[in-house]
Amino acid sequence: MNDNTGMSPLESAFHASAERHERFWIFGVLVMLVLLTIGTMFYVVHDYGLVTGTHSYATDPQAPAREAAFQDGKVVRTGPNAYAVYMVGRAWHWSPDVIHVPEGAEITFYVTSTDVLHGFEIQGTPVNLTAVPGVVGTVKYTFHHTGLFRIICNEYCGMFHHAMVARIIVDPAGTP
Repeated sequence: MNDNTGMSPLESAFHASAERHERFWIFGVLVMLVLLTIGTMFYVVHDYGLVTGTHSYATDPQAPAREAAFQDGKVVRTGPNAYAVYMVGRAWHWSPDVIHVPEGAEITFYVTSTDVLHGFEIQGTPVNLTAVPGVVGTVKYTFHHTGLFRIICNEYCGMFHHAMVARIIVDPAGTP
């Protein structure tokens, strides 16, 4: 019997070996979980195309909203089957609040804010970006179904945040 622990030398050797193996497996599982988490984030961001771009930063947060395209929010045809939509988030509303686009067209959204952070999310799609004052964020999306899509603010922006909703109406292809 071992005087210090009340175990025989064989039992002490067994427990020391078991503790080493347990530490190895716990460390291995933790490393695998960390790698899985990092890999999942990389896959979601890059493979789903959820990375949004910006062309520039303005020192004056109001500057992008003063550009002609953002004044009232516009839908501009940029090609035979491509459109640019200029969206401005202001205290509790999007401008424009109703957008008509044809089914199957590639839509490039240019989004900015004039006051605070707003979340620009088109429900039922992977489109989700933050409208930042002084920054124009861009994201492209093609609507493959006709119908009504809602643009919601998913970033708390004040008292009437819940009412900050705009609509995208996707018309059948070929409709004037």
